Amino acid sequence: MTTRHDPIERKVQLTGGSTYTVSLPKQWANDQQIEPGSPVTLFVRDDKLVVTRGESAGTTDRSASIDATNRDPAALALDVGAAYVGGCDEINVDGFASTTERRAVTRAVRRFVGLEVMTEDEQRLTARTMLDAADLSPEQTLAQLERTAMEMHEDAITAVIETDGELGDRIARQDDTVDRLFSLISRGFQRSLVDPSVGMSRNGLQSFEYYMAARQLERVADHAEKIAEIAGRLESPPPDSIADSLESYGRQAREIVGDSLAGLFEDSPEPASVIADADELLAETEAFDEELYHTDHADSYLLGVVLDSIVRTTQYGVNIAESALQARYRTASRE
Repeated sequence: MTTRHDPIERKVQLTGGSTYTVSLPKQWANDQQIEPGSPVTLFVRDDKLVVTRGESAGTTDRSASIDATNRDPAALALDVGAAYVGGCDEINVDGFASTTERRAVTRAVRRFVGLEVMTEDEQRLTARTMLDAADLSPEQTLAQLERTAMEMHEDAITAVIETDGELGDRIARQDDTVDRLFSLISRGFQRSLVDPSVGMSRNGLQSFEYYMAARQLERVADHAEKIAEIAGRLESPPPDSIADSLESYGRQAREIVGDSLAGLFEDSPEPASVIADADELLAETEAFDEELYHTDHADSYLLGVVLDSIVRTTQYGVNIAESALQARYRTASRE
C-alpha cells in the first residue's frame, strides 16, 4: 500500500484522439484530498512536471498579522521585513501604544520595493505589496544591484585615495538601495519555495542562484560602505605607490565579481578560469598586505582594512563563480 509521500508511476494515455490523461489510484488520490472535479495546476521545473492541488499558488495572497502591544519599535521593523521577505502580500500591524511604534513600522514599509501603506489609524496599519511575482525580472533586479554595488565599491576606493570624507558619506547612503534590491530578490526566493510558478527564471536558473548572487553583491556593498567610512578617518592621502596598488586591486576584484556573474548567465567566461584569476589576485594582495604591515605610514592599519575589504570582495566573486560552475554541471547532468 502506498503512503502519502511514496511516488507512484503511471503511463500517459491518449483519450479521444486529442487529449492525454493520467490516471490516479483512487485510494492514493483520496489520501491527497483529490476527488472528481478537484482543480489542479501543472508547472514545469527543469525536467520535472509539478502538479499542485487547487488554483495556482501565485493567485493566493498570503497575509501576516503582527501584534505591536508592548513591542520595541526596532523589533516591529524587523518583523515587517521578515514578513515581506517571507512572501506575504498583506501585513497587518495592530495594537500601537504610541506614534513611535507606528512611525517605526511606516519607515520599515518604505524600505521595501513595492510595499505600500494602504490604511492607517492610531491602532492599526495595513500594508500591501503592489508587485506581481510573475512579472518580476530577477535578471534586471540583479543587474541593478550589481551596478549599484560596483559603483559604490569603485567610488569608495577613490574616496580613500583622495581622502574625500564627503564622498565617503554619500557612498554609505547608497547602501539602502542595495538592501532594498536584495530584499526584493530574497522575497522572490522565499516565494519560490511555496509557489512553483516563480521557482524558475527564463534562462533556466533556479531562484536560489539569484538569491546567492544577490547575497554576495550585498556583502560587496557592505564592504564598499566600510571602505568609504575609512576615507573620513585618514590623516593624509596614501602614497602614490600604495594608492596605485589599492586602485588596481580594487578594479581586479570588481572584474572578478563581474566575470563571475557573467559566467552565471552565459557560456563565457568559464567559472574555473575566473576562480584561477581570483587565486592569483589573492596571492598578490596577501604579499601586499605584508608590505603594508611593515610600512611606517601613519594610516597603514586603516589602509590594511581597505585591502581586507578588497580581498573579501574577491572572495565573494569566487562564491558566485563556484555557484555558476555547479549550475553548469547540474544542467549538463540533465542532457
